[in-house]
Amino acid sequence: MPLIQVALPTPLRRLFDYWPVAGQPLPQPGVRVQVPFGNRQLVGLVMGQVQQSDVASGKIKAALAYLDQQPLFDTSHLALLNWVADYYHQPIGEVIQAALPALLRQGQALHPPQEPRWQLTEEGRQAQATELVRAPRQAALLRHLQAAGQPLTQKKLQTEGFTPAMLQGLKSRGWIEPLQLGHKPRGIGLPDLPVVDHKPKSVLAEVPLRLTAEQQQVLEQLLAHQKGFHPSLLQGVTGSGKTEVYLQLIQRVLEQGQQALVLIPEIGLTPQTLSRFQHRFNRRVVALHSGMTDRERLEAWRAAAEGKASVVLGTRSAIFVPLPRLGVILVDEEHDASFKQQDGVRYQARDLAVLRAKRQQVPVILGSATPSLESLAHARKGDYQWLHLRSRPGADVKLPIPRLLDIRNRRLNGGFSEPLLQAMQRHLDAGHQVLVLLNRRGFAPVLMCPSCGWIAGCLQCDARMTWHREPARLHCHHCDARQPIPQQCPKCEHPELVPLGAGTERAEETLQARFPQMPVIRLDRDSVRNRNDLDLKLDQIARQTPAILLGTQMLAKGHHFPAVTLATVLDADHGLYSSDPRAMERTAQLLIQVAGRAGRAENSGEVIIQTHHSDDPRLERLCVEGYEALALELLEERRRSQWPPYGHLALLRAEAHRREAVETLMLCLAEQARHLKAEDADPLTLLGPVPAPMERRQGRYHMQLLLHSVKRAPIHRMLARLLPWLEGLPEARQVRWSVDVDPDDLF
Repeated sequence: MPLIQVALPTPLRRLFDYWPVAGQPLPQPGVRVQVPFGNRQLVGLVMGQVQQSDVASGKIKAALAYLDQQPLFDTSHLALLNWVADYYHQPIGEVIQAALPALLRQGQALHPPQEPRWQLTEEGRQAQATELVRAPRQAALLRHLQAAGQPLTQKKLQTEGFTPAMLQGLKSRGWIEPLQLGHKPRGIGLPDLPVVDHKPKSVLAEVPLRLTAEQQQVLEQLLAHQKGFHPSLLQGVTGSGKTEVYLQLIQRVLEQGQQALVLIPEIGLTPQTLSRFQHRFNRRVVALHSGMTDRERLEAWRAAAEGKASVVLGTRSAIFVPLPRLGVILVDEEHDASFKQQDGVRYQARDLAVLRAKRQQVPVILGSATPSLESLAHARKGDYQWLHLRSRPGADVKLPIPRLLDIRNRRLNGGFSEPLLQAMQRHLDAGHQVLVLLNRRGFAPVLMCPSCGWIAGCLQCDARMTWHREPARLHCHHCDARQPIPQQCPKCEHPELVPLGAGTERAEETLQARFPQMPVIRLDRDSVRNRNDLDLKLDQIARQTPAILLGTQMLAKGHHFPAVTLATVLDADHGLYSSDPRAMERTAQLLIQVAGRAGRAENSGEVIIQTHHSDDPRLERLCVEGYEALALELLEERRRSQWPPYGHLALLRAEAHRREAVETLMLCLAEQARHLKAEDADPLTLLGPVPAPMERRQGRYHMQLLLHSVKRAPIHRMLARLLPWLEGLPEARQVRWSVDVDPDDLF
């Protein structure tokens, strides 16, 4: 008898063999199965069948139940998931878990049973309630059903005070019966009517906008490659109308009866983007993101997998959704770091979008005003079609040129220089909105004693605590630890502690004092905790003009604020001299994204960037020549250092409560890696092991070992041999470790 191979949600990088469920046909790959695992029961996915196992037949257990009648994933999609597990060196069971909605992972049915409905029989329609003298509640139930004249759900009847026992009482008399959904009554010999297609003939619910000549040219170039795999990089300045090009491209896809997958970086962008797509198309558009309930996610996932949803709009995990009629994949803001999963299965959704498009032979479009260096390198090499939108629609709409405001030797009020405040006053007096970006939450990032120099630090991390005013507390943004604010210095007992630096709360206080009649609308993780908060904030921004919009980077990503004419960055210096190799790239992307919020309607925009390094040549190049010029310079630096995209990385991380346990494991790991490296002819560099840039975080000590090679193959050969050895190492059981292929973040 063949055995079934099951992927289970465990950290073990293997499949598990089970006997099939007795008396049932063998399941197809892609069907969920419930199996015993130790003293637990787990839900896994059937991946295939084998005739023999490495495990003794007497130790092999039998599966308990099959949870699906049809596979959730077809063979091509299972192959994609297997590729993800192999490339990122992750357990296949955990990859499957990442690809499934939570309710399916828990074993719930893909199609929940229909809620019971009760209807009168012919006898029940003729029955008299007076026959139920001894059962007045049943009599009331009978009258209620007769008055309704249609089947009613059991849930509705129960809310009106009727119990299941009363329903069973009327059923036993033959007066009511459960409604059989899908039951076809006996006919009179007429032929079946054809199935009616309820979809509107036109896929459009509204007239598309008129494209500019530049937009039309880009659309025609995309449509010329609508059949088969063809990757394109659409680099369009902020406000250039990339979304309208997406919509008109998707229109052509829907007219061919196909589906479109659109990936966006933030759930904060979902409501306005979803609304725009739903208003445009006469087809079902669904969203998939972490802000939805488990039931909402399952319903959207099912609609996509069954082909009922024509457009799927989601964050990174939506890349795994099965789409039987996939016609195009779009990745908006493809440069955004949130497309990289930073825990669990560490995949890059942008790269998987390209891979999936290639496997399913459909076009893929990566769009951004500030493309990632990886995508730019592909475009320069000719791997991607490189398309540009260099201007905003409208003859009078000019792109604002960012201006650097040197704040050396200037007195700052809550982070604001006087020239900046005067510029804000000028725009507000003209009846416009002003956007202020400060990528630091809280009131102040540092709380210090002026007497002895003590600084409030986190007890769990090598990090400073941020002072928050509302509610008053010290808060670590790395481990989420919270402490009350001390009344005096705990070291020298000095009675006054001084806040240093400015966060969004302090900036808000400063702006309210300087512009007392002006609404200040703050968007950060403290003021926007759920999607309802965000909707309220965006609605307030749309209604209140003039106003000041203050926030972290969530304010700069993809939003359309037509009334904003001044965009400003309070502190552009954070990423200029960081040890993070991607810091300058990300800083430039953020500055350009912020600048793009200004002057998006008929009014011209202005952009002011405060900095202590106005003479930095890279900042000057960004402001004068634009993002592409700086990105090409950064690419040349990467090429000389053989850093991604001209080299490849894998990062092995380890953490534990005891520093000695982490050091012991990582030293053993590095020694084994050097031994294996000597057996491989291709060059591979080992960097480390070293403590992580923040060694102690969340009460645990962190170390890391970096693998670097010009080619991918040596890294994957090393990991393929190193990880099985590591799994069997006794020291590894005392430490939490992980592997990250193509890491975006080395911290």
